[in-house]
Amino acid sequence: MESRKKRRKRSKRLTSSRYKIRVRYKYHYYRWINTRDYGSFKDIYEKYKDKGYTFWCVPKGDPVFANPGLETMGEQLDSVVSYNGNYEIPTRYFERDYAGDLVVVKPFLLPETRLTPEHPVLFCGSTPQKSKWYDPQTRPSLKKEWKPASELTRDDWVFFPIFKGNREADPELLYLLGLYMAEGYPTGKQVCFSLGHHERELAERICRMVARHWNVRATINSHRSGLSVRLSKESLADFMRKEFGSRAFNKKIPSWILEQRNPRPFLDGWIQGDGFRQGNTWRLHTSSRTAAYQALLIGSRLGIIPAIYSDDREGRHLIEGRRVNAKPSYEVRFHLEGSKYSNKESHVVRTRNGYWIRIKEIQREKFSGKVCNMETPSNTYLLSFIVHNCADLPPEFSNQDGTWTGYRLDGDKTHTASTLKRYGRHKSWIDPQYKFEGKPVILVYNAACLQKGIPIILRKARKQR
Repeated sequence: MESRKKRRKRSKRLTSSRYKIRVRYKYHYYRWINTRDYGSFKDIYEKYKDKGYTFWCVPKGDPVFANPGLETMGEQLDSVVSYNGNYEIPTRYFERDYAGDLVVVKPFLLPETRLTPEHPVLFCGSTPQKSKWYDPQTRPSLKKEWKPASELTRDDWVFFPIFKGNREADPELLYLLGLYMAEGYPTGKQVCFSLGHHERELAERICRMVARHWNVRATINSHRSGLSVRLSKESLADFMRKEFGSRAFNKKIPSWILEQRNPRPFLDGWIQGDGFRQGNTWRLHTSSRTAAYQALLIGSRLGIIPAIYSDDREGRHLIEGRRVNAKPSYEVRFHLEGSKYSNKESHVVRTRNGYWIRIKEIQREKFSGKVCNMETPSNTYLLSFIVHNCADLPPEFSNQDGTWTGYRLDGDKTHTASTLKRYGRHKSWIDPQYKFEGKPVILVYNAACLQKGIPIILRKARKQR
């Protein structure tokens, strides 16, 4: 009896409003909306295509995490890092001209990211914590939600995933490759390591590791500025040039090293050559922005999100009487637990799938130029934190729960004809409540599918009309 009463009350609730429709948003839970408009996709689209539209974009040329590490927006990328920490292949790309404000979001530890004001960002709010200190402490609520970049505050937290990897290699070989990342370079048919005069013992160790793993004899040469370990093998020199890059400012870590189950030996070798340990802090110096960003992926595997500091000052310096043009440099700091400058819980909180990192600063800047976006299978990708992919997507069937998902239609002129041809029979609504910048949003939903509940709701709506 009680269940019947509940069903009667629920059915009365359904018929109480003329256009009350249950819609499942792409990044929202199911909810009921009251709409002032109701009709076919084609009719609603033609009526509202020039009114109220928004775009979610990133400036062309800004960095995005891809395979093998860092690429720029606007390129045809092979794969990008998604919310689950794996690589995903983008299926579509979009580009347009834009003139207006950009929101610049700078979280703690992570580099800043520029977004158009309406671009959705995966975030969670803060919850206050008791503290014996004067400043109130906060922690992330861990409730995942999406919010436009323009509405983010310094009390919000953004998400950085744990980069996945299942490869395994010899730890000593990884250590040798880490030393090459710091001190090595290819020249012609040779591979060289450049060391200081005080590193004779390390040079001899490199010779032993080279003979063991690459089956080639290396020699140690002394010159005015230090020691040089050289080995001649054309195929190895070509391989290093392709996988690691040829010069210091464009060096990169290959994907097969990033995907190691335990990348610690590689990081130890890299720090041995280009860094140092001071207490519980590890420091790395590099002139490659790609390598600095890739250190974030390695740190996520080891449970430490490193901080990246950049020095963009370019100048001319004298080295042994020679004038040298200095390139921008980056310092990567791994602050271990227990250190004075550790990853504080008020700044970074680790979960099973990734890290919630608090926003440090939000600014606005004027921009005029090309902006772009992409479509990925999970509808997410990684800039310096997780953001949503493009908005101008047609309805899509979900195999997981057997439902059709409502999307916003942003009036993309490029795909108008194909969208109308494929989805003209679908039902659509105008949501008077869910808006961006005060403009209404068109929602589309496949009412033709025989899903339980949806045809019943539509029939009741028609009868009431």
